[in-house]
Amino acid sequence: MCDKEFKELVKIAVEKLKDESVLKLLQADASYQKDSNNEGDAEDAFNELDLTEKQRAVCQRLLDCRDKQDFEYGTHAYIAGLMDAFHIMAVLFPEKWDTERIKEALSRKSR
Repeated sequence: MCDKEFKELVKIAVEKLKDESVLKLLQADASYQKDSNNEGDAEDAFNELDLTEKQRAVCQRLLDCRDKQDFEYGTHAYIAGLMDAFHIMAVLFPEKWDTERIKEALSRKSR
């Protein structure tokens, strides 16, 4: 399996895990819920605008691009958080977290 394929598999697995764990955090976050409601109100107002088809298409393309970028950023931020957690655990508990062995295992899977 090539490095790119392995990264894509990791990304898919992380997205599934992230969806479950992040959703629980967001549901319990009052500030996020307020922001989410504000976004819904803004979307309703946007949909009520009397835009031409071309204007609406341009706006929708911008929103779609931002949504995709935000999704990708969230996935990469989640992966970075996991990597940071492994590094922290390796520093705090070096006898239990053999980072060289982890790197070796990952490199074998990416070949």
